Amino acid sequence: MSYSNLRRHLSTAALAAVAAVCTAAPALADTDATPDTCDVRLDRLESQFYDMADRRGYEAASDWWEARWSAYHRSCVLN
Repeated sequence: MSYSNLRRHLSTAALAAVAAVCTAAPALADTDATPDTCDVRLDRLESQFYDMADRRGYEAASDWWEARWSAYHRSCVLN
């Protein structure tokens, strides 16, 4: 095998490896999420949870928290 054929095969193998890794990686949920904005969002969520628990009770606040935590987790924790 000549040197140019070897280089072509190696570059093709490298591209295939990169493509395989990129497709196996999880998609980013929110590219604007930074640690600072995530901290602020979490503080706000906790405050809203305790306010709702005081107004409507712990069960209603827990149901509300599940939906909000899921969105927060996708955009800040998995990111």
